[in-house]
Amino acid sequence: SMFNNEKETFILPKGNLKQRIVALMGKKYNERLLEVSVNTDIVKIHGYVSKPEFSRKTRGEQYFFVNDRFIKNAYLNHAISTAYDKLIPKDVYPSYFLFLDVNPNEVDVNIHPTKTEVKFESDRNIYAILLAGVKESLGKFNAVPSLDFNAPTDFDIDVVTSSSIITPPSIKINPDYNPFD
Repeated sequence: SMFNNEKETFILPKGNLKQRIVALMGKKYNERLLEVSVNTDIVKIHGYVSKPEFSRKTRGEQYFFVNDRFIKNAYLNHAISTAYDKLIPKDVYPSYFLFLDVNPNEVDVNIHPTKTEVKFESDRNIYAILLAGVKESLGKFNAVPSLDFNAPTDFDIDVVTSSSIITPPSIKINPDYNPFD
């Protein structure tokens, strides 16, 4: 339940994270989301990213939570952008709803008065883990183009020998044809 100025804003049924995102953002998100799940000693990441074809022209639907607290972090945002490199144009942005669980001793929340910006002691490691986790999700759900090395590689190509007669292609034109008739 959420109330703003004693006015009911949201009353949502109990549900998992994906159900909550869909309830808040709209039913269309049910088909747009790819699950991200990474569990390491440094960070545990769970949540959802959007499929590349549902990227948007604005950054409005990008949410990071560290230890259940909303944060903004340009460095982690770059990791997400890098994961989508070559999948989406430069001027569009994926949506994401990602929760990072980090040892509280490894997070400095005192770098900004609003406490929405944080500094990680292992920021490079977290960046690499986040990047790998998002790329894995994109690949696992076939969002990334792949090569099929088992596909047949034989082509129908005429073999040309030194005794073959090669005739250049010719174009036949009807001089009486008029497309406006």
